[in-house]
Amino acid sequence: MIKYLVFLFPIFLKAQEIKLLSQDTLPATYDVFWGKDVVGCSYFSIQNDVFKVCENHSANFTSNLGGKLTNVDVFNSLNVFLFYKNTNTIVVLDKQTNPIKSVTSTAILFDFVTPASQNDFWFYDNFTQKIGLYNLNTDSHRMISNVIQNKIIYAHSDYNSFYWIDDTFTYYSIDKFGKIKNLGVVPTFEQISFDSFDKWLLLKENQIWFYDYNQKKLKALHIEEKIIKNFCFKDGILAIFTENLIRNYQLKFE
Repeated sequence: MIKYLVFLFPIFLKAQEIKLLSQDTLPATYDVFWGKDVVGCSYFSIQNDVFKVCENHSANFTSNLGGKLTNVDVFNSLNVFLFYKNTNTIVVLDKQTNPIKSVTSTAILFDFVTPASQNDFWFYDNFTQKIGLYNLNTDSHRMISNVIQNKIIYAHSDYNSFYWIDDTFTYYSIDKFGKIKNLGVVPTFEQISFDSFDKWLLLKENQIWFYDYNQKKLKALHIEEKIIKNFCFKDGILAIFTENLIRNYQLKFE
């Protein structure tokens, strides 16, 4: 049974000041910036070619699947998940971007795919409108939720839980035993990135906002970039991808 929690709508953050310290600006002639992993490597793509760019080396993976690469999840740098929605296919890469597993299912219509433990991944199935876990070793799966009533617009995960935001901007989590928690209503956004459970950055109408999830407070960040294609927030560093540049800022809280 879902337990409902009631939260107040977010207010603007006044007491805490946030300074943006410009670090560096790097050329990045790619189509899409997918984010950074825990060791600071950046992931990009040009059509279906995925590039991993680190400080001292780079690597790439070229797919022959065709169509558009839907998502690259870099939560676990040892198992990077590539999702091709039009072919209903997931490809798992190792840290050298070598493919170690490919999954194409006829029983599941994957809509969202995120890593769980080393041998599992979370998924949302458009056929049944349920959340499940897929085991890469056995190529088996099990559904762990009832029907999800509202459309999921964003999902992320850790090893123990799958988190999602639906089209009412309500935030939920589910654990491996199927226990669902309602985590409250969050501000509307077009893109979102998490540094930790309580520190988020939201993009809306080309403005980036810092959101304190615990205090339910928002603060606009004043940045130079006028056209933002994508961004990533990790370890206190904001990386902004524009048409041909990556600019890195460090967030200082005072």
